[in-house]
Amino acid sequence: MGNMAIVKRNLITTGLSGKLGKNLVFRQRKGKTILSVAAHYSGKRTVAQEQQKNRFKKATLYANTQKHDSELMEEYNRVAKEKGIYSGYNLAVSDYFHPPTIEKIDTRNYHGEIGDIIEIIAFDDFKVKRIELEIYSSDGNLIEKGLAYKYDENGKWHYAASVDNSEYKGNKIVVKAFDYPGNEKVKEVVLN
Repeated sequence: MGNMAIVKRNLITTGLSGKLGKNLVFRQRKGKTILSVAAHYSGKRTVAQEQQKNRFKKATLYANTQKHDSELMEEYNRVAKEKGIYSGYNLAVSDYFHPPTIEKIDTRNYHGEIGDIIEIIAFDDFKVKRIELEIYSSDGNLIEKGLAYKYDENGKWHYAASVDNSEYKGNKIVVKAFDYPGNEKVKEVVLN
């Protein structure tokens, strides 16, 4: 919100909501009366504003849909409480807008042998749902692909190689992280 002020409790403003003149608005939030400048709408939206409005509609639709998945909504509520966010619903809306981040792809233990571990560190404002990994030869052929498994609660995921690959130097590793709304983040590294 732009300019706003929290009104101290008094007999005149307690519980008040609505417009005051053309420029001021009283709102109620968590038992507090908030005074803010009224938004003025010209009637015409830019393409960017229209796109943002549509994204927000989709985000609220996603959050409303999660209400029917009691287990997932319970998890959204738990994480929201931990982060000091107003509600699990608000976190679900926010989650829709923010893809995961891939902090690190650690290939030190990958030497082209079956069972070698590639470690990925990835985060999301809620939770990373899954991580896919692909290994390509230096000439662009797919050598292997599969899912990483969650190693711990600190954002660590492990991928165990499943193909013997003695010519691994110069190969490209592509990591894709997905969150619950389906946002995707891609990061690549080249082995040397």
